[in-house]
Amino acid sequence: MSKSKTAADIRPSVRTIDGVKFIPADWYWNIPTPHGNVIFNFNYLPGVGPSLRKNVKDAFTVLVRANAPERLRRLLSRLRAFFKFLAAEHPDEEIDVLTAAHLENYGASLSVRQQYFLRQLKWILVSWAKTGISGLSLDLLLFLPVMESRSHEVGAAVRTMDPITGPLTDIEYESVLGALRDAFASGRLSLSDYALMVLAIALAPRPAQLALLKIKDLSITRRDDGSKVHILQVTRLKQGKHIRPRTIFRARQLSTAVGGLLEQQIAAVTRWCDCNRIDLAEAPMFPSITRSLPERRPMLHGLAGHQSAKAVGAKISRVLRGLRVFSVRTGAEMVLFQTRIRRTLGSRAAAEGLPATVVADLMDHSWVDSSLVYIESRPEMIERIDKALALKMAPLAHAFTGTLRSRPHLDSGGGKKTIHIESPDSLRAVGICGKLDFCGLAAPLACYTCSFFNPWLDDNHETLLDRLLTERETMLAMCDARIASVNDRTILAIADVVNRCRDSAIKGSA
Repeated sequence: MSKSKTAADIRPSVRTIDGVKFIPADWYWNIPTPHGNVIFNFNYLPGVGPSLRKNVKDAFTVLVRANAPERLRRLLSRLRAFFKFLAAEHPDEEIDVLTAAHLENYGASLSVRQQYFLRQLKWILVSWAKTGISGLSLDLLLFLPVMESRSHEVGAAVRTMDPITGPLTDIEYESVLGALRDAFASGRLSLSDYALMVLAIALAPRPAQLALLKIKDLSITRRDDGSKVHILQVTRLKQGKHIRPRTIFRARQLSTAVGGLLEQQIAAVTRWCDCNRIDLAEAPMFPSITRSLPERRPMLHGLAGHQSAKAVGAKISRVLRGLRVFSVRTGAEMVLFQTRIRRTLGSRAAAEGLPATVVADLMDHSWVDSSLVYIESRPEMIERIDKALALKMAPLAHAFTGTLRSRPHLDSGGGKKTIHIESPDSLRAVGICGKLDFCGLAAPLACYTCSFFNPWLDDNHETLLDRLLTERETMLAMCDARIASVNDRTILAIADVVNRCRDSAIKGSA
C-alpha cells in the first residue's frame, strides 16, 4: 500500500508563458525556454532581508506567467545590481522596503552612458507594483510614474563604422567570405558548421533564430524549367511580450547554392535522427551533437536535440575567430561575432539605396524606426584605391594566401594547370594551380585570392594590377561605386604579390 502524500509533499506549481511547469516555492528556478534554460537564483540578492527577498520572488512568480523568462532573467540581474549598490551604501543593515531615496541615490551613481539602467529598473518596479505584492514604499510608488529615464543609445557602432564592433567594409566582408570558403575546402570546417555559417552570413539572423530552425522549415519546389526554389521559414522574434518563438514565421528565399548546402545538411541530420531516435518531423536543422541523448537538461516539448541560442552564438563567434581574418583598417585580426554580421547586412542594404521598409524586413525588425540608423548613416563603405594605396594596404589585407614560386624550367608545370593573363601581344603564363582539379572560377582574377595559386616570382604581375585599377576608375565614373569595387580584394591580393616579387628581386640583387 502506497504512503499517502502529506501537505508538505504537494507543492503548487505554476506555468510560464510557454506552458512550462515549475515550483514557485523554490528559491532556485531552472526554466527551459526556446532560447535555452533560464536560471533564477533568488538566494543571491545582496543586502536584502528575508521579507523583501520573498516579495521579489512572489512578484516574479506572477510576472513569469505573462512575460518572457529570458527578459525577466535580465531584469532580475538589473535588480540585483541595484541591491548590490544599496548593500555597499548600507553594509550594516538589511533592506526590507525599497524607497524613492534608494532609487534616486542609485541613479546619481550612474554615469551618463549608464542612465538607461534606470529605464529597465523602472519597468521591473512598475510591473512589481501592478502585481499588488508589497516591498515598495508609498513614496516610491508615487515617484515611479514621474521618474525620468533615458533609452539606451543605439546605432553608435553603425554611425561611426566602428572598426571593432561596427559593420564590415566591403573588403573586410569579402575577406571573411574567402576565409570561410578556404576553411571548408581544406577540411578545417565541417559541413554542419559551414552550412550554419553560410546561413548566418546570408540572412544575418539572430543566433536564437538559427537554434530554433527545423528541417521541416525548408521547402523545395521546382520552376517550369526544372530548377529548384528553396524557401526557408525563419521564426520571428521580439514581436511582442505575448508572442513566442516558432509561432510567427517569415519566408526567406535562398540562393541555389545556399539551398543546396542545406539539402546536404538535412541528409546528415536524417542520419543523426536515425541514430538518436529523434522524430524527423521535429528534427533541428543544426542539432546538438555534443550533448548525449536523452538530454541532460530540461527541454521544451518539440525542441529535443536543439542547441541553445547561447551555444549557437558561441559557435559562430568561435568559427569566425578561428578564421583569423585581418582588417585593412586596423592591421590586426578582426573581432567577429554575429551582431557585426547583422550590422553589416543592414549597412550593405542601406548602401544599395534600399528604403527603410526593405531594410527592416531584411533585419526582421518589427518597427521601421529600428532600421533608420542604417538609412540615416548610409556609410560610404567603398574605399578609393589607387596603385600607391593598394601597394600600401596589401600587407594588411592578407588577401593573397597562395605561395610564390620560382618559374619552372621551360614553363613546365609538371602536369599542373598553368594560369595565364592576357597581355597586349598574347596570353602570358603567370603561375600554376596546385589544386589539380577543375574549380569553375574565372582565372586569373579568382586565382590571386586562392590558397592553391602559385604565382611566379619573376613575372610582371603589375600588368594585371594596372589593368584592374584602370577598369575601377572607369567604372567609378560610369556606374555605381559598389559595382566598381567588386574586384577590390583581388586588387589587394595582386598588389601583395607585386610587393613580394619586388622584395625578392631586391634581395636577389643584394
